[in-house]
Amino acid sequence: MRYRSQLLCVCTAFLGTVGNSAYWSSVGAQENLEHALVYFAGPGDPGPGVNALVAQRYSMAMGGLRAGPNVVDIKALNPNFQFQVYNSSTDNYVPSDEDDLTAVIAAEHGTDAEECYIHYMDDTRIRIQNQEIFIPGWPDGSAATEAEARVVVYYANKTRRATGFSTFLARQINKEVVLGTTVDLAFTGTTLYPDGICLDNSPWKLGNLGTVLEGGHIAEDPAHSVAGTTAFQNWRWPGFGTFLHEMRDTLHLMGKGLTINVSSYWSDDYATYGVADFVYLEFIYDPVRNFGLNAIPQAWQRDQLAEAAGIRTIYAPAPKRNDPGFEGEITYGQALLGGLAWNLMTRTPQSLLFICGTADPGNAGWDTLTWRGCIEVAKNQLGLPSGDPYLFAEGTDPLGNPYRIYARDYDNGLVLLRNRGNWNQGIEPETAVPVPLPSPLAPVSPEGEIGTAVTTISLRNGTGAILLGDPGRHRSRPSVRDR
Repeated sequence: MRYRSQLLCVCTAFLGTVGNSAYWSSVGAQENLEHALVYFAGPGDPGPGVNALVAQRYSMAMGGLRAGPNVVDIKALNPNFQFQVYNSSTDNYVPSDEDDLTAVIAAEHGTDAEECYIHYMDDTRIRIQNQEIFIPGWPDGSAATEAEARVVVYYANKTRRATGFSTFLARQINKEVVLGTTVDLAFTGTTLYPDGICLDNSPWKLGNLGTVLEGGHIAEDPAHSVAGTTAFQNWRWPGFGTFLHEMRDTLHLMGKGLTINVSSYWSDDYATYGVADFVYLEFIYDPVRNFGLNAIPQAWQRDQLAEAAGIRTIYAPAPKRNDPGFEGEITYGQALLGGLAWNLMTRTPQSLLFICGTADPGNAGWDTLTWRGCIEVAKNQLGLPSGDPYLFAEGTDPLGNPYRIYARDYDNGLVLLRNRGNWNQGIEPETAVPVPLPSPLAPVSPEGEIGTAVTTISLRNGTGAILLGDPGRHRSRPSVRDR
C-alpha cells in the first residue's frame, strides 16, 4: 500500500487546520466561474472528443479508478485538472474486498473488524426497500456472532452495513481502509495516482437505514439510542465529523484533497468541523426543487460560511422540469438555466458548478444534458459579481402565490431568480409576473442566444434569468446578509 505505511502513526488534532491549503488553492480558487464533473463512464469510453471538452470546461472530476486512460488524456490537455477517486465512507459491502481489508488492518491494530461497524444491541426488525427484514442483536439478541448484528443500510438483502466512527481506533482503521482502496491505487492501466478522494453518502445524517419496527437500539451508543432517531444522529455525527476532518488533514499531508457528498443534508457543522475541501451538494439548489421565500438567502449564507472555513461548494442541480403532483412544466433548457442562475446568485468566488444531467460522459446526450450555451455566456461575457444578492421584487402572482425575486449584479449584466415560494405551488405559465428592469437588458436563452434589450421580462414560478447589459449601479443594493 503506497501511503498506508506512512499513516499508522498519524494522529491529527481535531479542528487543527481549518482554512486554506495547498490543494484547496490549486484548483483555480481565484477563477470566477469554475466547473466540476462526475465522470463515471459506462461500457464504452467517451472518446477523445468528450475528453477534450472535459479538459476545456472542468477544473476537477470525481469518478472511478477504471477511468485511468481517460484521465491521462485529459491531464495531457489540462495539466491542472484534478481527478478524485470515488468511495463511500458510511458503509461497506459485505462480503467485499473492502470488508476483507477492514479485517486485515484491524488485526494489525490488535482488534477485529467489528471495531469499525455499528451494531444493533437487540433483535431488530426494520422496513427497507418495501421489505420487512430481521437483524439479530448483539449481545442482548439472538446473533451467534457480532458481525450478524451490523446495522443494515440501503438494501434489504443486507449486503451493505454501516461503518462506525465512535472511537479513535475505529476512525483510524476506517481511514486506512479508505486510503487503501483509493489513493493507494493507481488508475487502471496507468502509473497515475488520484489527486484526492470523493466520499459519497457523507452528510451529518446517516440515511437509508429503513424504518425501525422493533428493537433498533445501538450497542456502541452509551445511551443505546434507536437507529434513525435524533438522539442516534446526535451520537453518531461527532465521531463521523471528526473522521472527515482527520481524513482531510491526512490527505493534505500527501498534497491531496477531500470531497464529500452531503446530498440535501446541510449542516453548519461542516464549517465548524472542517470536514472537507469540497462539499458536493447533490441535486439541490434548483428553483423548482427548492421552495421557500428565504431559500435563496439561506443558500447564500451557507456558501459564505463554507468559504470562511476554507470549504468550496460544488453545486450539482439535476434540472427539474416539474414537481410531481402540481401543475406546470418547463423545458429542460429552462430548468438548466434556472440551476445556472441559482449558482450565479448564491455562489462565492470559490464555488464550482456541475449541471448533473448525467454522470456518464459516454452517454449520447451528455453534452446537452450537462452544458448549454448559456453557461458559455455566463463564463465568458457576464463578468464578475459586483455585489451580494438582494431582494429585487416581491408580491402575489395571478394564482395567489406569494413570491420573492432575488437579483445579483454582475460586471456586464444581471441575474434574477424566482424559486417556488412554497411546497404546494406549481410552475404553471399563469404564475408569471412582469418584472420591470432597472435599465434595458438583453435576456440570454438556454442555448446562449442573446436577445434584444428589454425593459421588462416575465418570470414564472421556479425559473431564473440571465441578462446582459448595464444593470444600473446607481441604485442602492441592500444585501440579503442585511435582512
